[in-house]
This record gives sequence, structure tokens and C-alpha cells, in this order.
Amino acid sequence: MRFAESVRVPWRAALVGVLLLLRPPARPVIEQHVLVRAGAAPIGRPLFHLPHGDARDRWRIVDAPAGSLDGDPDVVEAFAAPVTTIASLRDDSCPIQTPSFESHQGYLGPAPGGIDAPAAWRLGGRGQGERFADVEGGWNAAHEDLPGARIVHVSGRPIDEAAWRAHGTAVLGEIAGVDNGRGVVGIAPDVDQMFTSSIGGVGVADAIDEAAAALRAGDVLLIELQSSGPRGRWIPVELYDDVYVAIRAATDRGVVVIEAAGNGGEDLDHRAYRGAFTGRDSGAILVGAGGPAVAGYRDRARLDFSNYGTRVDVQGWGRKVATLDYGDLQECAGIDRHYTAEFSGTSSASPIVAGAALLVEGLARASGRVLAPRDLRALLRATGTPQAGDAREQIGPRPDLARALAR
Repeated sequence: MRFAESVRVPWRAALVGVLLLLRPPARPVIEQHVLVRAGAAPIGRPLFHLPHGDARDRWRIVDAPAGSLDGDPDVVEAFAAPVTTIASLRDDSCPIQTPSFESHQGYLGPAPGGIDAPAAWRLGGRGQGERFADVEGGWNAAHEDLPGARIVHVSGRPIDEAAWRAHGTAVLGEIAGVDNGRGVVGIAPDVDQMFTSSIGGVGVADAIDEAAAALRAGDVLLIELQSSGPRGRWIPVELYDDVYVAIRAATDRGVVVIEAAGNGGEDLDHRAYRGAFTGRDSGAILVGAGGPAVAGYRDRARLDFSNYGTRVDVQGWGRKVATLDYGDLQECAGIDRHYTAEFSGTSSASPIVAGAALLVEGLARASGRVLAPRDLRALLRATGTPQAGDAREQIGPRPDLARALAR
């Protein structure tokens, strides 16, 4: 059989098919709100439930194709019924552009209240030339106030839980919030690159080791974690030997490791720790939480939840830290425009010290050298604003960059 014969159809069917193809497609029927001319016969159904004769009875609902009522002499106005929903307070209350929250960032200011980040900024030190790594659980790199293109994930599965994500985003905001006139400004806003390393699916030691592999001597690695200890309290992760080995390997290679001292309210010199924080030195800078320079707190005094001891080197603000996410300062639809003024714990304190380390190391690198981790630790301890309150419960001084850079 020839191909032409195999597809032959009756001519009447073919003609119908051609006519169907030539016919313009039917316009879909939509609900229209229509205002009819005064005195015209009502059409459709009433838009308002009113007594007959009320002037608003001229508004009608008509189901008809779009444009089909154009030119009708009895129709004054016709339009498709709009989509309507509730007015969301979170959407409507959020400004078109996020305002600046720098006035909440007292930790940036001059000593004794802050670390005096501007002292480094005036010298051209804003973190450029430096790399930074954060070891914890999750982050939102798409936040409007983060340099997302400079954030690279290197290890572990980010933990997709709101608490982890908000925590990590807040930490990155303290370090590298974009200096763009809105939101917050990071301590080292021009840091070259940031690496995130998650404990999701991997061990803490592995996450630290992978993060450290992305860094060079003079770069900064922050550990935003704490572990349960033998006395049932939160303590620094380096208590455990595998983590200690990973940290020691990083600092021996010249990577500056900043480690949260933990929120257990614990004396790390206690005999239960068998010298883990007194008889050996990982080279990390352990950070305690001190009171902020804010009304209602004693500036630089140990906050009751902060661990302390001879091994705790320096402190940062442990309350009232303004940074990204959580939403108490600004909460918008989605999660990319949330801000907080309440980030706390050794978690908020440690990024402040990490930011200070980035600024010092960045200026040192620009001059052709880097500071060894233990030398930087000694510098921050020697030049910081002294701890207030009971110094026997040591959390160390607050970094003072003006004095550190002068030294």
C-alpha cells in the first residue's frame, strides 16, 4: 500500500477539520464586575445584596468572555473580578528597603564598650585577603545582607532546621554583613571568601578538618559548637580527643581557630576534666561570654551561663547582639530579610572575636606576614579591655583593636 493511501480520510471529515482549524479559539468565560447604565435593564446577578432600587444595584456580576461587553451601550464599566486575599501583617509591615540597624551594633564601637572595628577600617583593614570558615549546622546564604557569591559549602549536609539555619546565618552576619546602608555591617565585610562546614552526617572532627583544608596560615576558622561533658554541662568541643587532634593540626599549620567556650556555666579547671583545659593546648582561642555595654548589664562581667577558667582567653558580647535572622528586629515574608537584636551566648561572643582576628590578620598579611595562632592569641589577651566583675571566674578581656594594632 502506498503511503498516501494509508492516510486517506473522507473529504467531508477533512473539510470539517479545516473549518475547525480556521475557527478562532473560543475565549474562556470569566467572572466580570459590571456597572450598567442608569435605567438599563439589569443583567447577570447582583454584586451587592441590597433592597431593590438601591443605586448599588447597578453593579452586577456577569459570566462572559473577556472583552465581550466592550461597546455595549448599557455597560459603563466592566472588568475581570480581581483575586483577593487577606492582608498579611508580616508582608505589609515590612519596609520596601530594610533600614540600617548599625545603631544596635555597639560591639563594633570603640573600647571599652566594643572592639573598635573602625580602628582597623581606618587603616584599610576590612577582611580583604582573608578566608574564613564556620563549623556548625546550617545557614541561609541567600539572606539579603550576606555576600552569597563568596560563600562556599565544603563539608557535611547542611541541617535543614530553622534553629540551625538561623544560628549559622546570625554568625555569618556578625562576620560579613554587607556594608550597603541597610541591615547590619559585618566586622570584616570584605573578607575574600567564606566556607561553611556542617556536622550533618559527619563527625565534628571531620567537619573541622575539612574546613581547615580550605584555609591557609593566617586564615580564621570558627567553631560554633559545644559538647555535653561528664558533669552533664555544655563544654568546649575540644574536650574530646578526636576534636582536639583536628584543632591542633589546624593551628600547627597556622590556621587561627576560634572556639566557643560553651554555655554550661562551668569551671573548666574542674578536676572532672582531667587537665583537658589546663594540661594541654590545642592552640585555639577560647571565647567566653561577657555582659554587653547595654543598660541592664554589667559590661564585660561574666554572664552566668558562660563557662570560665584559666584556659578561656578572651570574651565577646554574650547578649544583645544585632545580626541576621530570627526576626525580632525585622521579620518579613520568607527568611531572607529577618534581623535580630537578641543573638546571645558564647555563640554570639565567638564571631566578634573571629571578626577581630580577621581584621588583625588581614592587615598583617597586607604588610607581608601573618601572625601565628598563639601569637595572635597572646596579642588579643595582652591588649584587650580587662574583664569586669569576679576575675577569678576568668573569661578574659574584650579585644581592643586600636590597642592591638598599635602594638
